[in-house]
This record gives sequence, C-alpha cells and structure tokens, in this order.
Amino acid sequence: MGHPLTGGELELACDLVSSRIAWLDLLVGPGDAASGPTVDTAEVGSGSPAGLQALADWRSRVEAGWARLYGRRQPPHVAATFVLGWYLDALAHPAAFAAAIGPWALDLSPGSVVIEPHPTQGYPARVHVSASAAHQVLASEPVRLRRAEESYRHHAEQVARSYAAPGVKMSSRQRLGMVDDLWRIAVERAAAAAGSPLLVRPDDDSRGRLRASCCFIYALPGATTCSTCPRRARATPSTRRSPAP
Repeated sequence: MGHPLTGGELELACDLVSSRIAWLDLLVGPGDAASGPTVDTAEVGSGSPAGLQALADWRSRVEAGWARLYGRRQPPHVAATFVLGWYLDALAHPAAFAAAIGPWALDLSPGSVVIEPHPTQGYPARVHVSASAAHQVLASEPVRLRRAEESYRHHAEQVARSYAAPGVKMSSRQRLGMVDDLWRIAVERAAAAAGSPLLVRPDDDSRGRLRASCCFIYALPGATTCSTCPRRARATPSTRRSPAP
C-alpha cells in the first residue's frame, strides 16, 4: 500500500532526481512558456494537430541548430529520431530515478508532464510534473519500479506508435524498440546513481546488450556508432558454418 505524493515531498523528490541527472531539471508545476517553447504531452499523447505541430517545431529547431553548427542541414531522419528519443528520455529518466533513489512512483500520463527542450541544443532540459497528478509513495521497490514502468510505457508506447515525421520512414520496430531501449538505459543509470545494494538491477546478460533501435548519431559529422548500436550486429560476420556439401 502507498499514499499520494504531493506538496513538499513531491518537490523534494523532484529536487533529488534533478541532483542526479546532470542534463535535466525536474520541477513541479506547469511549464513556463515564457522561458522558451514547451511540449504539452496531453496534446502529443492525443495525436492532436497542436501536438503534432509541437513535435514538428521541436524537430525544426534541432535541424536549424545543426545547420548552424555544421554549416549544412543534416538528413531529416536524424532529427526525427533524436526528438522521439528525447521525448521518451523525458519520461523514462524522471520515473526511473524517482523509483530508484526514493520511494516514489511518478504519474507520467499524458497531460501530467510538460517538456521544455533546451533552446539551442534540443534535449529535454526541464521536465515539469503536475502537482495534482496521481504520484505515489510506495515502500516496495519492486512494486514502484513496476508501477513506474507501467506509467512510462502507457504514455511512451502511445506516442511511439503514432509518431511520424514528413519524408521520414521509421518502422514500428525502431519506434517501439526505442521505448524498450530508453527505459532499460534509464533504469541502469538510476541504479548506478542510487548505489543501493537492495536496488533491483538488470541481470549481467543485459549489460552491453545491443539496442533494438538506432539513434543515428553516426550520421552527424565527426560522430561514430555508439557502443550498443544495432548496426554493430549487422557489421559482424556470421559465425554460422556453411552446410556440408
């Protein structure tokens, strides 16, 4: 059994999560549009024109930033993949870290979260959670991790299934693979940040496992494939023996 996470305890949870994620601030309350563009997850989750436009504007800002940085525009599928990944990161990291470092299960349902991308770099610099959402305090670590994952997947899979960018082909395997990959990465990072011997951690077989999805960072000038890129599996020669004559 648990009880609602509200008020000062919710603010404490957000402060502690923020202190352990160098690139993200977790805040209570509505997003501040005055400080820059925000992404309303209620609109994105519903697939409304406003939600689709918010994601399109996010991709455009990323593409424009890369054009300034590299002197030319990059392939559109790269920004499309980054934006979906950053959206999922903005859900997965707060949920996983809250469940790992404290007895907290955040409500990530569409409308309970507002994402504020960095104005020039594009990544989710601030994530705002609603004070009135159904966040909970749960003593059992396995229960709250399961609750956190359920909340994450309910939102993330809904967005990933419908996500599309003009002129970009992105398979359902790539989109839903990102949902799985980014949750696993967030849980592993949260486990390391919590440093508790009681925390449930991924088994050894999952460490170093290749991702199901590709982030396409290798397509940016000067970048290479990451260590868990699925392209590494395709680049490895088959070890199967040829059939006997």
